[in-house]
Formats: sequence, C-alpha cells, structure tokens
Amino acid sequence: MSTNKPHTAVINVQLEVHALSDNGECSGQVLRADVLEKAGITPAFNLSVSGYTMEDCLTKLKAKLEKIKDVG
Repeated sequence: MSTNKPHTAVINVQLEVHALSDNGECSGQVLRADVLEKAGITPAFNLSVSGYTMEDCLTKLKAKLEKIKDVG
C-alpha cells in the first residue's frame, strides 16, 4: 500500500444507552433503537475521515477521536 495515496478511515459506531443500577453499574437494560430514534439519535452509523496521504489521514483521524473523547 502506498503511503502517498489518499486514504480513508471508516469508524463503525453502534450506540447503546444502558440504564444504571443503584450502585452505578450497567443494569443490563438497554434502550431500544426506536426510543433513541424518537430522541433524534441514530443507533448505528459510520464516520469517515479522509486524507491526501496516509499520514494526513491518520493525523485527521487522531484529531477526530480526541474530539469525540473530549465531548464527554
């Protein structure tokens, strides 16, 4: 694989929202997809990041992942 060619990173996202038990752990109860969709949240989707080179793609991917981590 040439590192000088354009590259694309694909991130597959599968969301689950769990109810918490009294002790703060996941109770095993997950919100159904239709509940998420009524709230305007798509429970499964893909994100992609493209770059002009492998290095550019990886730099952009790292920035995207750091941004996602910082949201919480």
